Amino acid sequence: MAYWLASARTVQAAGVMSRFDPAYWTVNFPRPMMASVVTIAPDALRVDAVFYRQNDLAGLIWESVDRHDHPLLSYETSRDYRGCRLRFRWQSGGVMPLDAVNGPVLTIEGRDAAGESRAWYVRLWNYAEGTREDCVVSLDLATVAGGFVLPTEADPVWAGDVDRMFVSLVPPGYTGDDAALAVPAEGWVELSEIAVEGPGAVLAIGDVVVPEHGLSICSG
Repeated sequence: MAYWLASARTVQAAGVMSRFDPAYWTVNFPRPMMASVVTIAPDALRVDAVFYRQNDLAGLIWESVDRHDHPLLSYETSRDYRGCRLRFRWQSGGVMPLDAVNGPVLTIEGRDAAGESRAWYVRLWNYAEGTREDCVVSLDLATVAGGFVLPTEADPVWAGDVDRMFVSLVPPGYTGDDAALAVPAEGWVELSEIAVEGPGAVLAIGDVVVPEHGLSICSG
């Protein structure tokens, strides 16, 4: 029987999805620590982590290129985020809080307007309204800036060519040293009410629908 190894979508059915859909975030972390991300609602996700060392760091990742789904079902690659305004409610416990020196940072990796590879480090607390463990974070990716203190240390982000972005999560006992924590630390983060607006808010995505064929039998 003939077969086809698909490398890209051509005439297949397609749909749309919101950029930053909770179902498409991933986590990465060093062993032996553990972390997971679970979609808990259409607009929410939860990360649970267990930290063992003083330099353990988990990353909650959004990638511009969908490396994990089948080519016919993946979302489109769009590295230009300048038309996106992202907003979410942040709730956390057992991790370094947003206002701490080593609190959660949104790292944006890509290229600047001149095409040079670089990264920006956006302190989420600078864009939060509420408490350090329960707040609403609003990011206009056309104007967002890295830096610990704004505006004196502002490092404007050029979000026109982004490979990936990730939120870094560390335990309260984080020092950066390669040493064990006194006791393992369990932490969690929930991003809920995730909403994205602007002309870059929607991405094309492959659909599981199989077009009708001329054999007039099952399509599976």
